[in-house]
Amino acid sequence: MPSEAPVSPTTGDAKPAVQSTDSTEPSSAAAPKTTEKDLVLVHTNDVHGRIVEEKGRDKNTSVVGDAKLATVIENERTKKDQTTVVLDAGDAFQGLPISNSTKGEARAEILNKINYDAMAVGNHEFDFGLDEAKKYKQILKFPLLSSNTYVNGVRLFEASTIIDKDKSVKGDEVVVIGVTTPETATKTHPKNVQGVTFKDPIPEVLNVVKEIQAKATGDDYKTYVVLAHLGVDTTTPNEWRGSTLADELSKSPLLKGKRVVVIDGHSHTVESKTYGDNVTYNQTGSYLNNIGKVTLKPNSLLGTPSLIKASETTNVKPNAEVKKLVDEIKAKYDAENAVVVVKNSPVELSGTRENVRVRETNLGNVVADSLYEYGQT
Repeated sequence: MPSEAPVSPTTGDAKPAVQSTDSTEPSSAAAPKTTEKDLVLVHTNDVHGRIVEEKGRDKNTSVVGDAKLATVIENERTKKDQTTVVLDAGDAFQGLPISNSTKGEARAEILNKINYDAMAVGNHEFDFGLDEAKKYKQILKFPLLSSNTYVNGVRLFEASTIIDKDKSVKGDEVVVIGVTTPETATKTHPKNVQGVTFKDPIPEVLNVVKEIQAKATGDDYKTYVVLAHLGVDTTTPNEWRGSTLADELSKSPLLKGKRVVVIDGHSHTVESKTYGDNVTYNQTGSYLNNIGKVTLKPNSLLGTPSLIKASETTNVKPNAEVKKLVDEIKAKYDAENAVVVVKNSPVELSGTRENVRVRETNLGNVVADSLYEYGQT
């Protein structure tokens, strides 16, 4: 097994964390404050290109949409009694055609506008090819994290980042570690991950924790967030599940007495749990039907996981800047799809639900043949 690539913890803006090496004792006036604020993690997962506010896949669900998501996040950030960190657990770009039409790049610009702090690499981040997955690192203005994704023995993405929202406050730093499901090797086209290796998640995450703690100077970090795109599906090997990771982290002596939050994705599950006395687990489901939130009190190891449902955002005013960006993306997409491919077809295509759902039809054959042809490339 190749040796571990070094981890370079960074701040939320991807610059190296600054830690004082001055041995002189600071005066009491200059001493950093001890944090008394709540830490609130606002998070999303498996959005799959749900840029626009709309009805969900069934009549009981709705999609928040990016413009209202931006407002919800903005409202959390304006609260004076808390520190807010915004995270995504992967599969942000591939999904609906409106996002796929730009290979997810338009939605990446939206996430920049919302000003996320970090994002995990999901399996669908590879669906437009390895070069596009690498390009996301260039487009995004925040760290794209995966501790267990390697090419030629070197990590393809940053393993971790350290977010420090207020350098005048001591103890409020948040270590964020990303991890990607090894199922990616079989859940995207093989050509997309040629030469890419996905190592076992649990050992990789613990190795990164060990590396970070070895590099820490002065007081060790007390808050760790694992952005996991692992899920809890029973079809996923047990050692690759987010729930197994959370359980193992709760037992690790490396993290004893630390606050640990696992923000998960991949299985599209709505689930909130705690493990042991220090690990909080949260997953929002999928498609921006919910926004996740974990609140950590200053003197508590366990957080309070919760969800903001789309139905609770009905009266939320969309963020003007993000709405303008969304409207521009939709207008461009609509124009591209208004192009007439065949002006007059001599054949009537049978597309009524009562036909296509129960029997072979000529429209079904056109769609199937088109997908097959596309899949060859």
